[in-house]
Amino acid sequence: MAASSTSTVLGLSLWAQTDCPEWADFLQDNQKLEQLAGGHISNSGLHLAAEEKQFLAQRGTVLTYTGTGSGAASVTLPFSPRKITVFAQGKPPVAPRADGGWDVFSQVWLQGEESPYGTGGISLAADTLAAQFSEGAFSGEAGLYHALNRSGVTYVVELEP
Repeated sequence: MAASSTSTVLGLSLWAQTDCPEWADFLQDNQKLEQLAGGHISNSGLHLAAEEKQFLAQRGTVLTYTGTGSGAASVTLPFSPRKITVFAQGKPPVAPRADGGWDVFSQVWLQGEESPYGTGGISLAADTLAAQFSEGAFSGEAGLYHALNRSGVTYVVELEP
């Protein structure tokens, strides 16, 4: 005998104490649960794959370093980022120089599909996770100077996974 009533959402049997359930009733309820819950669990449009979960679990990281004034500062990163943003604390993104040029205190580096994109002031050795932050002229750009390792200046490095 089937249940005298069923649940409103899943249609599962709600047996009363006087009902006499049969084996087929239990099987039918289990099949409904398997179909609805199993379909939901395996729906990749609703649930993330393991690699997607890992990506979302990574948080951005913020590091600091103090410039030495030499050609480039080297900082070991905790992971291989897809984006690096560097800026000097207490400095504008770009500042005029006495010679009429411009010091660039803030730069962005992006990991592209085939190669990284940036203005040349930031480089990353993927095998060692060592990032180089340069001091010196932009290549091919007259009057612009990388200012990512100015002596005594504290720099903030934001890493995005």
